[in-house]
Amino acid sequence: MLRYSSVYSVLHLDPVSSFSPLTPHKCEYLSAVDSCTHCRDAHVQCTFDLPLARRGPKARKKSDQPGQPPPDPSSLSTGARGSGQMPPPLSFSGPAAGGLQQPFNSSSMSPETAWEPVEPLSIENGLPRQPLGDLPGLSTIQNISTRQRWLHLAHAMTLRNTTLERVSKRCIDLFFDYLYPLTPLVYEPALRDVLAYIFSQPLPGMNQPSPLSQLTPDATTGTTPISSAESWTGFGQPSGSRIVGSRLAPWVDSTFTLVTAVCAEAAFMLPKDIFPEGESVSEIFLEASRDCLHQHLEADLENPTANSIAIRYFHSNCLHAAGKPKYSWHIFGEAIRLAQVMHLHEEASLEGLVPIEAEFRRRCFWILYLGDKSAAILNNRPITIHKYCFDTGITTLYPSGIEDEFLNTASEPPRKSFISGFNANVRLWQSAADLLLEIRVLQDQMMQHFRGSMPPNHVLPSADRQHLDSLYVRFITCLDDLPPYLQSCTLAMAAMAEGNGSAESKQYVIQCINLQVTFHCLRMVITQKFEDLSYFAPGVEQADLRKSEIVRDMLRVMNEAPFWGLQANGEPNVEKIRLIGASLLAIIHRNQDSPLATRARSDFTVLLDILTRLDSKASDQLRNTSNTVVG
Repeated sequence: MLRYSSVYSVLHLDPVSSFSPLTPHKCEYLSAVDSCTHCRDAHVQCTFDLPLARRGPKARKKSDQPGQPPPDPSSLSTGARGSGQMPPPLSFSGPAAGGLQQPFNSSSMSPETAWEPVEPLSIENGLPRQPLGDLPGLSTIQNISTRQRWLHLAHAMTLRNTTLERVSKRCIDLFFDYLYPLTPLVYEPALRDVLAYIFSQPLPGMNQPSPLSQLTPDATTGTTPISSAESWTGFGQPSGSRIVGSRLAPWVDSTFTLVTAVCAEAAFMLPKDIFPEGESVSEIFLEASRDCLHQHLEADLENPTANSIAIRYFHSNCLHAAGKPKYSWHIFGEAIRLAQVMHLHEEASLEGLVPIEAEFRRRCFWILYLGDKSAAILNNRPITIHKYCFDTGITTLYPSGIEDEFLNTASEPPRKSFISGFNANVRLWQSAADLLLEIRVLQDQMMQHFRGSMPPNHVLPSADRQHLDSLYVRFITCLDDLPPYLQSCTLAMAAMAEGNGSAESKQYVIQCINLQVTFHCLRMVITQKFEDLSYFAPGVEQADLRKSEIVRDMLRVMNEAPFWGLQANGEPNVEKIRLIGASLLAIIHRNQDSPLATRARSDFTVLLDILTRLDSKASDQLRNTSNTVVG
């Protein structure tokens, strides 16, 4: 019976003759007698024990088949490469007369131990592999080609009883119908053209090469790996991309990452009423996009584009909708860091770019500006983008809606540009942020002046009050120049009826709801800050009456709006409603015996019903908070 004392000796031996140098007795194992001379003399079965190069007590594993003979040492290096499983601790395999044996450990002195099959030693096999859900191969340590990713994604969709072509085109359609007016970060013609091209091309590596759109569970079973070195050509200028520099290359990681990010955005953000199958595919699209971004992360960070920011913004939205606010904030921070290194706060940084890239960089910057202010006000995050953060201030122009002129045709009537609603949202948050920042500065000055304790009846100096008055008037009037269909949900719905429910008219309803709900939410925040500054006349009931009027204005907007419009505005809209609800609870608490409490309870019931119907994660928390307040 052989005993090996050192694993390091084995590592330098020829696989076929690795046994004889370690013992004075040559192993002449014969399959006919299932033993060698020395083991027969000792009346035991042949075993092969190999000490592991590790510390601590040595575990034992028993073979399930003690009667099996040991393996033949002729194929010591054979293994199960590509099995996708972690190898056991350092050990070797060899063929046996009766087949491969069960695992063993070196310290076992039992004749029942045997050899086990393992993968050859390599760096790859020493790293963990975690399959990415239904996307086999996307999370391996080896890079894979973009076409492999499309192939795996198509196979994952077949496991959901759908096809990749159907669900991805559905996602794109819904994104541009419902979400694009709030997040106009991708160029529609280029996205649709590249998707149509991808689904029209045959993919090699299948038993019968066929378009990706025809993949079925049966078709994907015959696939073989596609070399990452292969290159696809023949994708000309897309027919719908009429702006120079607007095309997307079909078989590159960045395009795959962008398309799947847009699909994930639609699947996560839209409710079941609008996109029933979204929940079943949302995680697949997001994980596919995140994994592909990770593969080309270094190149993307070194050479960022507008799409680099858009992808991260979509990822952040999806994670926020999935109930992961900290992870979402981290990804949003990546997008902000990119905008900073690209100097997107400076209009001069866009010089020399093709018009469409410059336009979408402006949009990316301003949507990050909006998100930064929203996170600060609604989620108590620090402000990272403001004019005082940069030596030159913010000189970036508002988006111009450059694609609208290319989407119109001679036979179509002129389209109303949705970009006016987007820019109005920027102005709204910008004016509110300027006012809130000024309030914060005045508060700090007064706290220093009064050494940390402001007197209860302190009156603002006239100069400070005039400055605040000016900023407040600018905030209140910042939406006055909007077209009628963006100032009233009723008028927006009338415009949609005139447009026969077109996607364009839906966009204005969604934008109108977003603008009006945001406006009243910010009114509430500013009113509360003014109270802290003793801006209004003293009196608790007067202050609460002022807030209750804001609540009524907010409820009026939500009652006029179609419910699908509230749903399309997503979790940020819910957070604004939740802020209003928290204000109502405070009014109820402070005015137990006042008619204001009766009004507040009635309004809170309506608001909570809306939150419940929106099926938001925020509604449960608010409902639990209110159990002891609303009877």
